[in-house]
Amino acid sequence: MMVQLVSLWDREKAAIIAQLQSLRDRRHLLKYFVTSNLKVTYREKLLGFLWTVLDPLAMMVVYVILVTVVFKRREPQYPVLLYSALLSWQWFVESVNGAAVSIARNAKLIQTIHFPKAILPLAEVIVGLVNYSAGLIALVPLLFIFRASITFHILWLPAIVSVQLVFTIGVALVVAMLGVYFRDIQNILQFSLRFLFYLSPAMYAVADLIPSRFQLLYYIANPFAPLFISYKNILVNGLPPSSYLVFTLGWAVLFFVVGFILFHKREPGFSKEV
Repeated sequence: MMVQLVSLWDREKAAIIAQLQSLRDRRHLLKYFVTSNLKVTYREKLLGFLWTVLDPLAMMVVYVILVTVVFKRREPQYPVLLYSALLSWQWFVESVNGAAVSIARNAKLIQTIHFPKAILPLAEVIVGLVNYSAGLIALVPLLFIFRASITFHILWLPAIVSVQLVFTIGVALVVAMLGVYFRDIQNILQFSLRFLFYLSPAMYAVADLIPSRFQLLYYIANPFAPLFISYKNILVNGLPPSSYLVFTLGWAVLFFVVGFILFHKREPGFSKEV
């Protein structure tokens, strides 16, 4: 039994490596899709690329008013703590929602041209990363306005972004594959993502709502809990990332591997299903 499992894993590992090499060889095509998606997204908007910054800022203002007025929380750094989490969340939501329709939206292209279909959801993730980077630019003055504690721990940012990137790619691949067979997946995602956001510590601290005896389970089960805390720590609080980020890394690797395996197995049938 163990020999069979090892043999199966070796085959799947070889398939994943082959897919990654194929994506690397077609990186010019990935660049084309990323550029095209950015142009289409912002071409017809009055403020264009500025919406990348204005959207999370507007969300921050709404949530800040809600929390400070309704729930009477008046932490001086609360707005910038919230914004740092909202940026991360917006990247994930944009990527997953875009990936869900990325295959069906390019049905004619898929049926006429042979190329690695994983490029399509991957392009959505990269577009989200570009938008996230733009949002970080707007975060810089906020850090000074709200007197964030900026220390050398901010150098952890590329590592934390990399963890989220791997996780988001894995989820995007799974969602893109499911989107081929379940056309109402966006409705399911809308509810599921909203539910996950409110379960994650963007607007609140874990210690405020989660009893201490359940916190470890909470960090294990919710990959965005350590992720949000880590962004808040390094960008605002001047602290190192949460040690529980290792659980998010575990989820990221799991979804990345499973995503590529499932996508690879179903990819040959996409042209018939879309």
